[in-house]
Amino acid sequence: MRDHQSFIVVFLLITLLFTMPARGGSIDKIAQSGMKWLSIPIGARGTAMGSAFTAVADDASSVFWNPAGLAFAEGGHVFLSQNQWIGDINVNAGAISYNAGNIGVFGVSVVSMDWGTFHGTQRATNESGYIETGDFTPEDWAVGVAYARRVSDQFSFGGHLRYVHELLGETLEGTMDDPSTFSGEMNIFIFDFGTQYYTGIKDLRFGMSLLNFSQEKRYRSEWFPLPLTFRFGVAMDVARLFMEESGHALTISMDALHPRDFGERMHFGGEYTFKQLVFLRAGYKTNYDEEDISFGGGLKLTINNMAVAFDYCYLNFQHFDSVHMFSFGFKF
Repeated sequence: MRDHQSFIVVFLLITLLFTMPARGGSIDKIAQSGMKWLSIPIGARGTAMGSAFTAVADDASSVFWNPAGLAFAEGGHVFLSQNQWIGDINVNAGAISYNAGNIGVFGVSVVSMDWGTFHGTQRATNESGYIETGDFTPEDWAVGVAYARRVSDQFSFGGHLRYVHELLGETLEGTMDDPSTFSGEMNIFIFDFGTQYYTGIKDLRFGMSLLNFSQEKRYRSEWFPLPLTFRFGVAMDVARLFMEESGHALTISMDALHPRDFGERMHFGGEYTFKQLVFLRAGYKTNYDEEDISFGGGLKLTINNMAVAFDYCYLNFQHFDSVHMFSFGFKF
């Protein structure tokens, strides 16, 4: 009887998630937020699964997807990620979590953007129509603290508070006779919040997260919000519907996204696991101009009381070079 209930629940969830984009996919919400680098996915595991990771996150990397998943991180965990993004942009990130037992799980995070060096110019009334302002390198980074707790065996919640810094460089303003300097520097606090719930039907679980919640910021004369995103996800190891404790696992996950600056999106992902040693992953995204399929894999070795994991992700773009991501994890 429980197996029949499992199939019914999964079928209803799939139907619900497939119908969600049909109601909001036609809404055109482009260029309505700033600091878009906060929307770049972090971590090879989650990205390889099509970024359908809201209900799957369960280690230190959870702070970038759903802070509630941090509650399932046992002991201590160190997470490091290197993302070779489009346009020769590199995203470096890391997180550390520690499980303090009944008190909860604590974490810290850091993200740093490497944009490279740009040659600056500015409009002018001279013969060429511009003046050179020299080379500059934008600065973007964020540091955060996180906390998560399991209220019961089925429910957890978590929060992630980050301090975000952005410096776009200095430009000249005013007139040529009386110039002034404008510094595109902004600092802001943002908050992420999430929950996870295990239904008790095998390992079927739901996840919800609200990312990049903050006040609006002003750049020159205009105010803009950050890329606030609401995520709802569902995941389940479907192998458990047919066999238990076989050494094989096949987790299927789906996320529905409601971003502030675009229409509704759907993410689909899968992860095959063999004896918690070898991992194969693949995913697909809908309603993106560039991104679509992703795939990757990973290895995890246990040495004494420490587990070492390596993950890789390939993310395809339509008109840009494909993106490669690498992640390392250490559990102790």
